[in-house]
Amino acid sequence: MNKNLQKKLKEEIRVIPDFPLKGIMFQDIFSITENPKLFKDVINELSSLCKKHKITKVVGIEARGFIFGSLVAYKNAIPFVPIRKKGKLPGKIIKKKYKLEYGTDQIEIQKHSILNSDKVMIIDDLIATGGTAIASCKLLKSLTNKKLTFCFIIDLHNLGGSKKLKLLSNNVISMINAVG
Repeated sequence: MNKNLQKKLKEEIRVIPDFPLKGIMFQDIFSITENPKLFKDVINELSSLCKKHKITKVVGIEARGFIFGSLVAYKNAIPFVPIRKKGKLPGKIIKKKYKLEYGTDQIEIQKHSILNSDKVMIIDDLIATGGTAIASCKLLKSLTNKKLTFCFIIDLHNLGGSKKLKLLSNNVISMINAVG
């Protein structure tokens, strides 16, 4: 991982205290997209990882994963596939319910979008408690038997999501660690 990029990300990502709830240190990734040079550097780093791992499809987790994932797919001239919340995708879908702190949620992917032979990179802006990423991992493992690569800009390591995800997919990459 590019140490200069890591340093720049740590300097540039805005942290907004008490958003959306008191006690949360919100990591505002839009401070990346507002800075064209930094945005380009992040996309280039993710694209290099994509090439290194010989990825055949990039999956973005709704919604901020779409921002980074679609650009990485475009730059590598490979397909981009969205994982969406319930009821947002047409056609035949497969779904995975998962637990939230209070209740459940569901993610979906179009059934035909991932083949058993695909090497998949899943991109999202950050991993916190890991609920959505773990559900995405389980969903994708039902479609491909290839190793999955997860890439996050930020790992809120104190919340333990990446540690849980590594139990299912040992290839979990984060550009920087932060406290949420």
